[in-house]
Amino acid sequence: MPTPFAHLKSLETLALKQSVGLPQREEIAQYWTALAYRIGDETFVSPLEQVIEVLPVPEMIRLPLAQPWVLGVISRRGELTPVYDFMGLLGRGNVAVDGRARLIVARLGSWSLALLVSESLGLRHFQVDARRAFEEPATELKECVMEEVVEPWRSWKILDLQRLLHGEAVLAVSALA
Repeated sequence: MPTPFAHLKSLETLALKQSVGLPQREEIAQYWTALAYRIGDETFVSPLEQVIEVLPVPEMIRLPLAQPWVLGVISRRGELTPVYDFMGLLGRGNVAVDGRARLIVARLGSWSLALLVSESLGLRHFQVDARRAFEEPATELKECVMEEVVEPWRSWKILDLQRLLHGEAVLAVSALA
């Protein structure tokens, strides 16, 4: 007669023979979400946490003595929000206001600011490791575009809205300066 310990040992051996192994541990790719948009012929993305909302272009109140790229002010649920033409801000002409043009609203400290873009392309999900340093930023974008996301069919410039909105050009809205 086997000892209790030997009996337990045989049960363990039998259980190990019939057990199914644990599944392979797979590394799950990390993703981040961004809002994609077009400004002229260029495509950009901004991290979703920097964007408050996307709006169709409403009627605006024009501001006197402001830079030409300051399109005016809108009221969003009682909050006054200045609207800037992104292409005008960069000195590249103006965004055509058509049925596809949108306002991207971002928070800047305690106030918000809306940027007019040519088209909103919706949300995109990118692998974290798909980001790489952007080698050739245009001089007007070098402070706010430092990375890009490269996909097989397209590359997206990552526009840091916080860096853009804290830039000197954005805060210098008076045409009298």
